[in-house]
Amino acid sequence: MMLVGRRRLGPCWSVSRNPNAFVARTIRQLVALRKSKGITTERMAELLGTAAQNVRRIEAGQNITLRMLDRIAIALGVEVILSFRDTPGGSKKPPPGKRV
Repeated sequence: MMLVGRRRLGPCWSVSRNPNAFVARTIRQLVALRKSKGITTERMAELLGTAAQNVRRIEAGQNITLRMLDRIAIALGVEVILSFRDTPGGSKKPPPGKRV
């Protein structure tokens, strides 16, 4: 399933303008997936080679990286699919003074 944000589009979501909401939805989905597979935070920590405290921190939405997201997906036996596409009326270039 594609992890993105505002409205459901078949098996996908469109990304909202609020990155915190995107992270929160992604984390909720990861936690639900972990629990549905009967994996505890302690077992997830073992699978990831990290401390259970780090798993709890990640599941609280603190500082998750794409690298860790990939490691979690591998541990859960799932695939992360992330794609980008232009939005209707979206800007073709970043606003002045913004880094990309």
